[in-house]
Parts: sequence; structure tokens; C-alpha cells
Amino acid sequence: MDIRQLTYFIAIAEANTISDAAKKLNIAQSALSQMLKQLETELGTILVERHKKQHHLTPSGCIMYDEALSIIAQINQAKQRIQDSNVGTLGSINIGVDALLSSILYSTIKDYLKTYPDIKLNIFQNDQATLQEMLEARQIDVALTHYALNEDEFISINKETVPVYLVYSDNYDEHWTMNEILRQSKDIILPLHKDEKLYKELTLWLNNSIGCKKNITSCADVKLLLQLIKTNQCVSFIPEFLLRELPKSIHIHEVTLPTLTYSYQWVYLKNRYFPKMLTEFLSFN
Repeated sequence: MDIRQLTYFIAIAEANTISDAAKKLNIAQSALSQMLKQLETELGTILVERHKKQHHLTPSGCIMYDEALSIIAQINQAKQRIQDSNVGTLGSINIGVDALLSSILYSTIKDYLKTYPDIKLNIFQNDQATLQEMLEARQIDVALTHYALNEDEFISINKETVPVYLVYSDNYDEHWTMNEILRQSKDIILPLHKDEKLYKELTLWLNNSIGCKKNITSCADVKLLLQLIKTNQCVSFIPEFLLRELPKSIHIHEVTLPTLTYSYQWVYLKNRYFPKMLTEFLSFN
């Protein structure tokens, strides 16, 4: 049984005679009669009772007609969904993101779903190394990362660079310079991974700038980090896009050194199928 047989049987069921159905399908009556006979043989039952000038469906034929309509409708729906997917209006996208960049992703998603409400977005939050593994395993389509991955395997696009700010609690004198704040701080905790270029640059600059070695560590949990800053347990340096999350009790001081900036970009695997909906999603960034 195939789609052609189902289509032909629907035409027979909806016509008064085999001859009328054959004319509608633009095929020979003998060919249509032979197809019906083959279908009945395959199913082991009579589907159509023939009379002199008309025919009618048997109980089995009525079931066959209903099922054929349902199957053809599902096939047409599948075709439409595939076509919609090709033009970027239906389907799903698997997106990876580092926790620090969640606010960037949120603003993109909000705008994108206003235009494409039928696209399903599956979000996977993880560290950079795990996101790379997920891209390689094709578990995610694209990832928002701190830094570019291996250029032999990955493509990076839509790179953005933003300034970095020193953030500290209101326990410090507002007239102090940045160096004075750093010297008086207990610890410096950065929302960066220790293997990142910016982490290393900040560490080098801090040690040279304040004239004494501070305990510098990292914390990927932004909410925890902000709580530590608020309670005067540490100071930190954060990228500009996180400023909107700061409570009023935390103050900021912009770092004006051109080498101390924060970059992020979208990354995806080379030589992979890139559907239209994914292209449209990245155009919103």
C-alpha cells in the first residue's frame, strides 16, 4: 500500500462510479479497477461493492476511506511543516549558553519569538568546555560563548566587545580611586573562567596596578557573586551587560584600559546543515 493507492481509493470512494473516478484522476478505468483489486487482495477484504452503474463502500471500505483521509492529511501536514521549517517559520533550535551570558540571550529570545512564535527554542546552560563538546556531538546547534573556539572546527560570528567595570559595596568611600578600593578589598572574585584571556589580563594588571598580590579567584554564579560583593566579602570586575542586575547598594567604576574589555560571540560547527530558522535567529543578534 502506498500514497498513490490511498489517493486513488479516496477518489473512488467520493465518485459515483469507477469510470467517474478514473476521469477525475485522468487515468484509464481498467488501470484504476486493477489498482482497487490489488488493494483488496492485499487487505484480504472487499472494499467496494459494484452494481450496474454505481458502487458503494463496504464497512471495510468505509474504514479504509476514513484512514486514507487521515493518512493523506498527515502527509500533507508533514510536507507543510517541512516547508515552513525551510523558510524559518516552524521547527526547533537547540541553543547553548554560558551562565554569565544568559541576560544577552534573553533579550535576543524575547525579540525573536515576537516574530517567530511557532519556533521552539531549547536552551542548554553550561560551561564553555561542555558547550564545545555539545556542539561537536551536534546536541546543540549554536552556542553563545565568551571566546572563540578552534577555527579549524568552528565558526564565530556577531562578535561584541563591551567595557568592564569594577563593582564594590557601599562600605567603601565613594571618593576613593579604583586603586584605593582594590588595596582595601579582602578578595577579588571574577565571574570568569581561569583559562580565559581576560582573567589572565586582569590578574596581571591587578598585581601590577595595586602593588600587592591579592587573592584572585573565579565564581561562575553571578547571583552568588553579587551577594558576596553586597556583603563586602569581595570586589569584582564585570562586563557592562551585567550592570542592570546590580542592586542599589553596589557601586561601579569603569575600567578605561583598552586591553581590559569583555568579548562574546555566537559559535557553531563548520560543515553542518544550517536551516533557515537558525539563520534568522542569528540575524536578531
